[in-house]
Amino acid sequence: MEREDIEPEKIVFPCEYPIKVVAQAREGLRQHLDQLFAQHFGEFEPHRVAVRQSAQAAFVAHTYTMVVQHVDQLGALHTDLKLVEGVVMVL
Repeated sequence: MEREDIEPEKIVFPCEYPIKVVAQAREGLRQHLDQLFAQHFGEFEPHRVAVRQSAQAAFVAHTYTMVVQHVDQLGALHTDLKLVEGVVMVL
C-alpha cells in the first residue's frame, strides 16, 4: 500500500481566523493588544476577543477572532506582537 503525499489545507482569504496571544499577566495588556489589533484590522466588536487566565493567574491568553484579508496581514501583526513586553507565544 503506497502512501500519497498529502498537502496541508490552504487558507482561503478573506476568512475569520483565531489568533491567540499568550502573555504574562500585567496591567494594561488588554488595552495594548486591542490597539495593535485595531491598527491591523480596524475597529472591532468586544465579542471578537476571549480572555482566559492561567490557574495561578500569572499568564493570560487572549484569543482574537478577526477577519483576515491576506497572509501578509498576519505576518505584520505577528511582527508587532513579538515586540510587546510580556508576550511569550502567538498562535
